[in-house]
Amino acid sequence: MDILLGLDLGTTNIKALAIGSDGHPVAGVSAPTPESNGEYDAEALWGVSARLIREVGEKIPGEHHVAALAVASMGEAGVLLDADGQPLAPIIPWYDKRTLAALDWWRAHISEADLYRITGLSLRHIYSACKLLWYCDNAPQSFSRALTWLCLADWITFRLTGVRSMSYSIACRTMLFDVRQRAWSAELLCLTNLPARLFPSVFPSGQVVGAVTRDAAYATGLREGTPIVVGGHDHICAALAAGVVEPGRVLDSSGTVEAIMVPLTQPVLDPARTGGMSCGCHTMRDRYYLIGGMMSGGVVDWLGRMLGGNDSPQSIARLMEEAAASPLGANGLWFEPYLDGAASRPRDPEAWGAWLGLRLHHTRADLLRAAMEGLSFGIRYLSEGIQQATQSPIHELRAVGGGTRNAWWQQLKADVLGVPIETPAVSDVTAQGAALLAGIGIGLFANEADAIACAYRPAIRYHVDDEKHARYNAAYRAYCALYPALKTVSLKAG
Repeated sequence: MDILLGLDLGTTNIKALAIGSDGHPVAGVSAPTPESNGEYDAEALWGVSARLIREVGEKIPGEHHVAALAVASMGEAGVLLDADGQPLAPIIPWYDKRTLAALDWWRAHISEADLYRITGLSLRHIYSACKLLWYCDNAPQSFSRALTWLCLADWITFRLTGVRSMSYSIACRTMLFDVRQRAWSAELLCLTNLPARLFPSVFPSGQVVGAVTRDAAYATGLREGTPIVVGGHDHICAALAAGVVEPGRVLDSSGTVEAIMVPLTQPVLDPARTGGMSCGCHTMRDRYYLIGGMMSGGVVDWLGRMLGGNDSPQSIARLMEEAAASPLGANGLWFEPYLDGAASRPRDPEAWGAWLGLRLHHTRADLLRAAMEGLSFGIRYLSEGIQQATQSPIHELRAVGGGTRNAWWQQLKADVLGVPIETPAVSDVTAQGAALLAGIGIGLFANEADAIACAYRPAIRYHVDDEKHARYNAAYRAYCALYPALKTVSLKAG
């Protein structure tokens, strides 16, 4: 049996998953993503990745060997490399706010509508372009020596193969990529004065880009010459494994950020239609996507720290049990979930969160229930924006990520949204998606549809409770009126 390997570099953890030719997991390992003083070190990321590849390889039974590997990762963070392939500076995490100052430069040089029509992205500080401008201003000696910019999946691919490349789905997160042309934007490179040499050749996900070198074989335990296939952006690799490749089916990927993603047959590059959601290239060839997100996981972790003492999985699980004991509607309590601003629909970095309607009779369980209902209303608002932008109804959500471990929350979302939610049997779908791309690259699967047919198995399906959905419809209409009302109030000092 051929073994395929998928590697997932996440914000919190790095995971390696081995699957068989039937698409099902054979072995998996994980480790915390190494971080120091709010930054990533490129060599440390490679070191952990190489160790996990070796460890998962040692767990593969019998005489089977890895036939191919692909890498998925968070999208916007990257590393500057010199001519010898050596990292020149620490890696700025995707969420780091030191790049906020770059937004003023962008606003002075291009309209946000024109930027969106090229890149499919609304102006935000997280994207690679803002990080590159920060390096140019704050680390000029390193920047002047840089030959290439690689995002994290592509950095690991480079260490495995010596090839400097990038997937379409990762390039879409740089804010320098022309989504319609699937090429680097000459207009934006000229505008920013960023040297074209920084940007590597781009490829569709699922294409062989190189082979494991002798040095990489020694570090990872892989055979020299093992094919390495282009992977992609983590959410979009997860969409492939979850079978979310056709319009009408939506991915709900919950981690630190909860992302709602729908596949498209053509890009939607009109910001008036998309309301701050991003449009990009899918890991399935000839497909695009529309994606929006909110800080659901970050809010849940915050609730754990504020109301439970810590954000450990055990503490959060206990809090969710407590929230479930509060009645629908949380005894008249409301929650606005934008504790770190709102990235898309509404697109408002200055948005803030609040409990509304607090009375002496409210309990901690009510606070928690209101928060989870508020997050679910926010996801419904995003989902309705996707339906409006695509003019296509949503028939089903497929939920992946850490949030799926809580069955009560998944049922709550199904009741609020009014659509069934299905979770896949494999929990590490991002790594599985990367592994499936590896199989597509070497011809083990005929195409993406063949890979999905082999690999996807449902685990749990949450059906809509019609009575609860009717009650939530009334509550949702009231929720939608809260944010505009709160926008008229400012609690900022001075």
